[in-house]
Amino acid sequence: MRNPSNRPVRSSWRIALLTALLALSPALPALAEELQPITRQTPAYPFGALTRGIEGSVLLEYSVDGRGRVVAPRVLEASPPGVFERAALHALSRWRYQPHDGAAQLMKVRLTFQK
Repeated sequence: MRNPSNRPVRSSWRIALLTALLALSPALPALAEELQPITRQTPAYPFGALTRGIEGSVLLEYSVDGRGRVVAPRVLEASPPGVFERAALHALSRWRYQPHDGAAQLMKVRLTFQK
């Protein structure tokens, strides 16, 4: 049979095999699920940074346990260092997510401070 397009002809058994393999593959793990936030507190702008006109951001990593609570938040990077970390950690510790089944899920977020 002649193929009028430049694409290769695929056998129907290959397509059926691929479809069957996809149907038999295990479900995606819980880590791939998107957690649903319930509350997110906005961080307070540090007064000293506000009066001096300093802006910046903080990259945070944290886990969300099965009850939807933030566990073990930590700063990965901050710009400028030593200015916004405390406010970012304080706000993040008050965030809540929809409870879920399974192990704690690792998350990252960047909080930006702009006047």
